[in-house]
Amino acid sequence: MHTNKRTLLAAAIVAALLPLAVTDAAAAVAIDPAPVRAIGATTDVDYAIDRIVFQRKKERGLSTADAQIYREQLQLLYLALPAAARTEISAAARNATSAEALSWLGDRIVGAAGEAARQAMAATTTPAQAVPDPEQRGTGGAMAKLGSPTTDLVFVPTAGPCRVADTRLNLSGSWPGPVAGFTGRQIYGYSVLSGWDYGSQGGTGFAGSGNCAGTYYPGAVPTSVVATVAVVNTSATGYLRAWNGGTTLTVGGILGWNAGDVLSNTTVIPMNRSIPIYPGSGPFKRDFAVYNNSGSPVDVIVDVVGYFIENEATALDCVNVTNTSVTNSALDVVMTASACPTGYTPTGINCASSALGGDNVSIIKSFINPLGGGTPSTGTCRFRNAGGASQTYWGYLTCCRVPGR
Repeated sequence: MHTNKRTLLAAAIVAALLPLAVTDAAAAVAIDPAPVRAIGATTDVDYAIDRIVFQRKKERGLSTADAQIYREQLQLLYLALPAAARTEISAAARNATSAEALSWLGDRIVGAAGEAARQAMAATTTPAQAVPDPEQRGTGGAMAKLGSPTTDLVFVPTAGPCRVADTRLNLSGSWPGPVAGFTGRQIYGYSVLSGWDYGSQGGTGFAGSGNCAGTYYPGAVPTSVVATVAVVNTSATGYLRAWNGGTTLTVGGILGWNAGDVLSNTTVIPMNRSIPIYPGSGPFKRDFAVYNNSGSPVDVIVDVVGYFIENEATALDCVNVTNTSVTNSALDVVMTASACPTGYTPTGINCASSALGGDNVSIIKSFINPLGGGTPSTGTCRFRNAGGASQTYWGYLTCCRVPGR
């Protein structure tokens, strides 16, 4: 069933979606792109995407249908990027001829979509929201968090663009084809079951595998999905809303179109499958919903590229770094401990010597050394050896980092 569905979807792509400058349906197929380039059927970005898909098709054994879907995903991601990112990718596409350059360019298109979403999320967070709430830290029981669970969120990308929804297949039941005018449609954005088939809502992947690795959440679930949402087969002016699918439709449009437009936008959409459902948007509540604010049906495609999820409360990861110094009869001994490993910050230092109580050796000072007055880099121990006997000195530098998601 899944293979047949993908074959139908591949045909729908050629018939219903001609993104960028593509004017020849053959250009949407993962073939050797040299003849396509020769007739000038594509832009530099189209040509580069053709080569990326052709390369990935051979590397991963993709079927022709899957390769066509992958090409469409890259194009929709590119269309949704900010102008500066499109300019960068377009310039790189002109010189992407090696396998390494093409691989980098494909990853860059996906990565730029995630960066744009993170920037959009940061822009909506006010300074007051960013301040940790002391009432949420606690003093006992479960480990306290570093920030608010509603604003201290972490972006977690999927393995690749995961197609979770596509209305072009005209599935029956709870997924009945295009979104009708002035109605909503409920969509699952992640799965609590490994291997769940997104095909029930027109998707092409399985939770936890392939590009959809990273969409499986059996425990703590994401609060928002980062997705590239596209509209095709537009026949009248309108705009699309995307929200948590609840009864209150308060968000503005994420896409506005005129008849015949093919548009996409990578955006952050809040998710909640446990609230009351928006009337007429489906037989049951899913993670989020889209709303067609026009009088004519429109097809909607959703490719997930990541999630925002609550940060995990984890213990500090700490290591000890030991440095040894040996002297004979010096009165003052200053010993600097070895620097912390990359990614760790010194949090304290303990100083010790081999001297016994009668050897007249004392620790004068121990402190963390700031690097240029900024971030601490290491620690120092200073000893006074009034007894004159040879001693061995140790500095135990404690270095820590915050692990976790």
